[in-house]
Parts: sequence; C-alpha cells; structure tokens
Amino acid sequence: MSSLASQIISVLDCYEGRDAAITFTLYFCCLLSGFYSYESNLHQSLQRIYKRLEDCRVVLRLYDDLTILRDFLTYELRPGERNRIVRFLKCVHYLSWLGYYPSEHIGWLGEMNMIDVDPNLWDFLTNFFWASALITSALWNACVFLQYMTQKRYSKEKKEEEKKSFIPWTAARNAMLATVRDGTEFMVAVNNLPRGFLWASTLTLIQVGMFGTCSAFVRVFTLFKFDPTQ
Repeated sequence: MSSLASQIISVLDCYEGRDAAITFTLYFCCLLSGFYSYESNLHQSLQRIYKRLEDCRVVLRLYDDLTILRDFLTYELRPGERNRIVRFLKCVHYLSWLGYYPSEHIGWLGEMNMIDVDPNLWDFLTNFFWASALITSALWNACVFLQYMTQKRYSKEKKEEEKKSFIPWTAARNAMLATVRDGTEFMVAVNNLPRGFLWASTLTLIQVGMFGTCSAFVRVFTLFKFDPTQ
C-alpha cells in the first residue's frame, strides 16, 4: 500500500480527520449547488446532502464538551503564557467553545421536541459562540506568526538571549495555517447570525461553500504528515 493511501486511511481513522472530511464534503456540495438554479433537481439534491452532513456533525459533537473542558483546564494549569494578548485570546477561545457545545445541545434537544425552548435564541447563541471561538483562534495564531516574523529579524546576540522563547518554524507554519482555517470559517459563522451582524445572511451559497471548503481543506491538509526527505 502506498504511503499516501496509508496516510489517507490514518486520517480518516481518527475522529478529527473524519470530521474534517465530512466538513469538506458538505461545504463542497454547498459550493456546487450555488452554480445551479434553485429549482433544479441537482441543486436540491446537493442541498439535501449538505443539510444531512451538517446534521451528522451535530450528532458527532454531542460528547465533545468534556474534551474542550479538559483542554481548557490543561491550558490553565500550564506555566503562564508570556504573551498576555495570546493568553487572553486563548482563554476567550476556550470559554467560547464551552458556551458553544451546551447551546448547540439544547437547541438540538429542542428540535427533537425533548425540551421546550426558543430555537431562534439557542441557534443565535450557538452561532455567536462559534464565531467568537473562531475569531479568537485566528487572532491568537496570527499573533504567534507575527511574533515569529519579528524574531527572525533579531540580531544573533538577541536570538541567543531569547533562545528559550524562540518560536520554531513548524509552530509558525501551523499558526499561519490555523489563521487561514479559522479566518475563512469565521466568514461562514458570521453569515449564520441574524441579519444586521456584520455580513450576516448576505453571503451566497457559492461564497459560503468557497470559504467553508477552504477552511476544511486546510484542516485536512494539516493532518497529513509530510516527509521532507522523500
């Protein structure tokens, strides 16, 4: 079996990889559906696939609360982050996810008629926390990448002094990719908010599909391990 095939299987075998592949597929269907008229059978079929895969992801996220709580507590117990801006953004990021998952679960239970709630309120809260988590992640990763670019211009003496806090290229590359990934998905998250919030409810299906596909592609790409010697 080729190395590429093995990596594809490894990526799809883990939860994060499978979720990224599903996300890529649903946004790609949304992108394609935008090129056909709303009355066409192909448009309606692609939109059905898009909605079904979106529902699939909601169900898969039912038990993600504990994971994000663990990540938040693990981060908080680490030695202090030297960059206060990054630390603040990370804290808001984790708190946003901690608000996102319960909001989505409550909204989902309301859709299933298990509890009596206002679906519009919980849909708004879900998308608000989602947008907040994405923009804080994009900003903190942008800060990390800019810090790396600043450190590259240091003199040899200063590089030696800052050796312990120097950001390696791999971390800077990951930060750059995360900025693109979360920045493009943020465009979609804001579009799902009620009209009046920035560009909410103004993006076309092609634009939503384009931003979402770009974000999902970066997610899939970062899960592959490339050997520079090959």
